Amino acid sequence: MEAMVENLVKTMEINAPVDTVFTFLSDPTRWMLAFPGDSEVTDVLITPDGVGTSAKWAAKIFGVHMSVTHEYREVVHNQRIVSKATAGPVLTFSLAPQGAGTVLSVEQGLDIETPLVRVPLQALFTRWAEDDIEGLVANIKSLVETGQKTVLEPEKRLAHTLTWSGAVSIHAPVERVFDLVKDPAVWLGPDVRISDLRVAPEGVGTTFEASWRVLGIPLRTTHEYTEFVPHDHFTSKAALGPVFVVAVAPEDGGTRLSMRSDVVPANWADAAVDSLVIKMSEGSQEELLAGIKAKAEAGAGL
Repeated sequence: MEAMVENLVKTMEINAPVDTVFTFLSDPTRWMLAFPGDSEVTDVLITPDGVGTSAKWAAKIFGVHMSVTHEYREVVHNQRIVSKATAGPVLTFSLAPQGAGTVLSVEQGLDIETPLVRVPLQALFTRWAEDDIEGLVANIKSLVETGQKTVLEPEKRLAHTLTWSGAVSIHAPVERVFDLVKDPAVWLGPDVRISDLRVAPEGVGTTFEASWRVLGIPLRTTHEYTEFVPHDHFTSKAALGPVFVVAVAPEDGGTRLSMRSDVVPANWADAAVDSLVIKMSEGSQEELLAGIKAKAEAGAGL
């Protein structure tokens, strides 16, 4: 699978000697807790020469509990520390003396798989990570100089409306197509695991849980059918934000199936998760719709 690499670099001058800054970064607990927001660090292992030092970082991001373990892959005294996460980024801390102080550069490398994760999701991940690293670097400076964090919460910025829509013509009756796609395992696609499905007799009130993995990180949300008109359309609201509409209509003796998802995230962090849910619903757009078409036509005996 093809990957897109995004490198973010933030630089800050710290009013402390290089040796002081390097000592701070040598303990992953210190810089992990420097991220904006609440988090915890456990399973800390510090090796004598630095390489192999590791710790587990956990926090609630986008309303989802996430955790990763970082391990120091390269350590050059008073110059550089490279830390690799089990899922996600590679962080490189570079230090250089400047007068009596230190210039600290933090580079974050993100390998984002495509086509599952692609524009605009790549831009959303990059923007969220940029805000996160800005806060991290500012807090490292503040903690080294004063012992206190200066950025307590991640910056929240309004995001754009995210929309996905697609349609396909199917040589099968409307009733056949609707009865097929009302199953969430069909319209969400094979990459999403459906569990705890509870079907309401009238359709409205049907609930289920959808789960998937992105960048090695498990994500999960619940859905509820808020509208359900047999052989016409249904609407599914995800707890994380997006609203999905799946509709069928007669077309030339067959059926026109259309799928749409809209969400207006409150900030860039929410936008990242909302976009993930939307992208998972694509299943890649053409492949998902083509798969539904094939199933419906096969069931119709065509």
